[in-house]
Amino acid sequence: MGVYQQEQDNMVRWQKGMRPFYEVYYLKLNFASRRKALWLRYTLLSPQRGLGPPTAAVWAMAYDFADPAKNFALKEIVSIDRAVIDREIFYFQILENAIYNSGARGGLSSGGHEVQWDLQFIHAEESFRPFPASFYFLPFPKTKMLAPNWSIQVEGEVVIDGEKFLLQACPASQAHFWGSRHAERWAWGHCNAFQEDGAAVFESLTSPFRLSKKRARPLTLMALRRGSGEEIKVNRLSQLLFNESRYQVGSWELQGYRGHYCLKAAIRADPALFLGLTYTDTDGSKLYCYHTELADFSVELSELRGGKYQILQTLTAASAGAFEVVERTPLPGIEIVI
Repeated sequence: MGVYQQEQDNMVRWQKGMRPFYEVYYLKLNFASRRKALWLRYTLLSPQRGLGPPTAAVWAMAYDFADPAKNFALKEIVSIDRAVIDREIFYFQILENAIYNSGARGGLSSGGHEVQWDLQFIHAEESFRPFPASFYFLPFPKTKMLAPNWSIQVEGEVVIDGEKFLLQACPASQAHFWGSRHAERWAWGHCNAFQEDGAAVFESLTSPFRLSKKRARPLTLMALRRGSGEEIKVNRLSQLLFNESRYQVGSWELQGYRGHYCLKAAIRADPALFLGLTYTDTDGSKLYCYHTELADFSVELSELRGGKYQILQTLTAASAGAFEVVERTPLPGIEIVI
């Protein structure tokens, strides 16, 4: 059976016996009119030998801007033999939870919380690749990332703690990444719910590249797709090394250049809107993820004209984007809930 390249990019990479290896699918969606959001993850972990058998897990994180105390996270982990992996089409199922090329379904409950989802979408025509093309063929970086459905609209039903949401044209994004080891640490942002241009989408990522045991330099990329279809990727190797990036939990400032364009972004979120999660790396070490789907975004695109940069477009989104910071040690002030 033939599949489109976009679906091929979503196919599970892991094969039995591959160690160390991990793989992640996420689907994020914002109920913009309700200022709520849902972040779903379907994951696979095959640790290095001696650290146990491969496992699969499904995660669900629910966010509520009006009452952050209602934010919660659920996770269920099982042996890999309880997962279903289709090798001819994109289909990955963990117990009754599945993700595939036209949607996702599932449900989790624990600790007095419950989430159920049955979602459908029309898949994108092609995948979005944030990294330079060579990165997908080289051993560096150890994690490969692409977005087969970088910006889509979801329909379906979500139930969060008994409250039902019927979704129509809900802005969402689905991505796939895999590798032998997680990055040392990173910050990541994504938004496709801008007030001025509903078809625009922006993504940013910064992570250190270790030059030696004692020295690491951050690599920072940004990408903007305008409603016109034009894409500005600030991701050439020289740009990755010199793009400006300053972040902490709650705020992130970025700036970079590509040709005659200048791209600036500011991402903000109250730390109370973040959920703290624990990731396990393939060597057994822990990472601590601080993630919200309710960040504010401001993105400014300028063009060099007559020796000066003139603003072409300003995009803003309120409580409608993803912002994530991941560290190797826990940060104070935000509870680790999983």
